[in-house]
Amino acid sequence: MNAKVPAEVTGVWRRDVITAPGGYRDDTTRVFWVQADSWYGDIRLRLDIPRKTGATSFADFSDAELIELAKAQGFAGQLTVTPEMCAWRRDLDYQPPGPIPDEGTWRIEGDMLVEGGIHAEYEEIWRLEPQSQGLRAAFGLGDGQGLLVIAGDHFLMMQARKTPLPAGDSLPALVESALAAGDRSKAFALLDMPICYGRIGGGWRITHSTLPWLEGWPLWSQPPRLDPETGDLSDSAGAPWSLLEIHDPEGLLPNLFTLALGAGTSL
Repeated sequence: MNAKVPAEVTGVWRRDVITAPGGYRDDTTRVFWVQADSWYGDIRLRLDIPRKTGATSFADFSDAELIELAKAQGFAGQLTVTPEMCAWRRDLDYQPPGPIPDEGTWRIEGDMLVEGGIHAEYEEIWRLEPQSQGLRAAFGLGDGQGLLVIAGDHFLMMQARKTPLPAGDSLPALVESALAAGDRSKAFALLDMPICYGRIGGGWRITHSTLPWLEGWPLWSQPPRLDPETGDLSDSAGAPWSLLEIHDPEGLLPNLFTLALGAGTSL
């Protein structure tokens, strides 16, 4: 296991803005980075991500909308922090793996974290979200098949695709190629990587997801079972989630998964 990151880096960070030379600026993409003691999860959704009332699957979206959905980003793994830099290891990634490591400089200014580029020139401004301190925990699904990260009242869950993406091409390019060949089922499989972010106190309700029809629904349809001895979880489908790390000064974990859940489906 990696060494713990500094306590001031833990919690949930919402990106205010990213800028780069040439006038590039993005302050509308919704980006949340959930950081436990070493494990983290990240989701990045454009403001104009396609949404459809009543949609329940990718089949409810047009080809053009599927390509737009493929522009989402998100990744998860372990973070290593030194006084000079942060290095985000991407064990799970919504987009195909790239050739450049995810590394950046960092500094804390109050409730703001400023990230600077090492391998490319950019600056990201992150703000610490309320109610994201205290409890920190991470759970792993199977052999690298999923990650659940908790920081305070926030959660981020990410699960792997059944078939890994090839390196090189972007996900929109891969989806567009499948659609051009008339293979919508392949496009669906390429997109089928759930990343879900939300709040625990609201009944584990998902507020942002790469599967937009899940937004507004609870992550769990039934509370997962917590093994009091190991801290491991078993969800309603029987999938085993192993406890990877925990910081729980107030002893909240035993009751965390019995909070009231709204009606809906689970992943």
